[in-house]
Amino acid sequence: MRVIAFGAEPTGFIAIGQVATGVIAIGQMATGVIAIGQLSRGVVAFGQLSLGIVTGGQLSAGVAWSAGIGVGATAGPGLVLGLWGRLRVRPRIQFERAHVRGSAGVVARALVGLALVALVWFVALGPLLHELTRVGGVFRAPPHVLR
Repeated sequence: MRVIAFGAEPTGFIAIGQVATGVIAIGQMATGVIAIGQLSRGVVAFGQLSLGIVTGGQLSAGVAWSAGIGVGATAGPGLVLGLWGRLRVRPRIQFERAHVRGSAGVVARALVGLALVALVWFVALGPLLHELTRVGGVFRAPPHVLR
């Protein structure tokens, strides 16, 4: 297991660079449990075009929460479409329900939420799980070659 990796396509616990993959990944197209940068994806992702469970940034899509400009199940600060409401953290945590009119609105929000979950699984979490567990990935070193 590499603890820290730098450069183009680094893979390690902490990876910094383009197409970084790791538990903490920083850079363009970062994939990680915590991913920071443009086109970041993972569990917690921040940056432009971020995708994950909890996201923040321009055009972000989060399954549970999103901030900035984007879509999420619950919305934080910014121009976020909160499918089920807005979660505010001021002196205390408040949840404001979205005004849903009729069963068609509930079905539409549920379908958008389901599509968002499928998108996050196939684009962010599936590849992240593969990179963390494959041989030569983050947690499993490649076999030692005898010379």
